[in-house]
Amino acid sequence: MPKNIVSVIVPCYNYAEYLNEALDSVLAQTYEDWECIIINDGSPDNTEEVALKYCQKDMRFKYFYKENGGHSSARNLGIKHSSGIYILPLDADDTLSKDYVKEAVKKIESDENIKIVTGRVQYFGETNEKLIMQSYDLRSYLVVNYLSISSLFRRVDFDQANGFDETMLAFEDWNLFIGILKNGGEVVELPIVGLNYRRKDESLFRQAVKDKKRLFIDLLKLYNNHADVYEKYFDNPIHLIQENEKLNRIIKAYNKTKTYRLGLKVNKIKRVFKLF
Repeated sequence: MPKNIVSVIVPCYNYAEYLNEALDSVLAQTYEDWECIIINDGSPDNTEEVALKYCQKDMRFKYFYKENGGHSSARNLGIKHSSGIYILPLDADDTLSKDYVKEAVKKIESDENIKIVTGRVQYFGETNEKLIMQSYDLRSYLVVNYLSISSLFRRVDFDQANGFDETMLAFEDWNLFIGILKNGGEVVELPIVGLNYRRKDESLFRQAVKDKKRLFIDLLKLYNNHADVYEKYFDNPIHLIQENEKLNRIIKAYNKTKTYRLGLKVNKIKRVFKLF
């Protein structure tokens, strides 16, 4: 196997209609030393049919089936069966930009202190905004997760952080990345779009966010999993809650702006015209 192989991990539950696009974007990478692990998380649709088609097309695709257990357990299983030095998760309804893996590998190999490499996020679907990450520092990251799940990191760091917490329905990527970063290391955002993120009316994350009680449980678990580093930066947990509430108010205010509402209307009109 190539020395610096990248393992792209694609869990899929009921997203077979999008899976072709996700896997095509992996196949189109200008970096060739990759493998793509597709995990069928007990999906009732034709995920297996789509996945096996790509396995026949290119031996770098590998397929596994498991009983439904959620994205975290699917990703963990995929990584368990991976052989890469580097890991890059990709959700089955999103796509990668063609130069992303090449540029991410080049950057992470340039400095051992770099723990995570990410790219800019281009939304498509409900909105076509582009998301540029704020400057990274650990304290701000403890308040809000601004890293894309489709970021590149080392397998050894994943193992040391104990992987994705399978008991969490939300924030499992945030939990993992805090585990990787809390003892030091840098995050680098490439000056290119890395991930094309599909925004749609209903997603697994949006469904999870609607369950306020469950959301609170997962946030509490996040804090407890990393109580040592939270206590280092926040003497009083109330300060953390206040900062989170401040950010939530800013986001809610933006969602009420004319610009945001107009963007949603324009994208709905575009989707209607695509049907004809």
